[in-house]
Amino acid sequence: MKNIVTPIAAGLLTGFCLAATIVAAQAKATDIVISQKGKKFVPGTVQAKVGDTLTFVNEEKRKRHNVYTRSADFEYLKIKKQKPGDRDSVTLKNAGTAIIKCALHPKMKLTVVVTE
Repeated sequence: MKNIVTPIAAGLLTGFCLAATIVAAQAKATDIVISQKGKKFVPGTVQAKVGDTLTFVNEEKRKRHNVYTRSADFEYLKIKKQKPGDRDSVTLKNAGTAIIKCALHPKMKLTVVVTE
């Protein structure tokens, strides 16, 4: 009986460890900080995964920003007027590529590539 219980127990333990590892890997979302300064997004291109968070920080002393996108399936990436010093976050919900702009400064552009 000892020989039968030990392999079963080992298999169950291995299964629990594998499940815990998968859950832990999925729970490790990244917060990617995007600075808005000098009428630019810094960095200008971001690689992210579904579940990651983009945090937009207005580091201007006097300028407001208005973050938005018209990219299909990313309409939720909108942050209305941000005053200097404001920090706003958005969690990425789907894979694809989004072009982020500022309604107040048309030359500002951020490309966000999101993978599963």
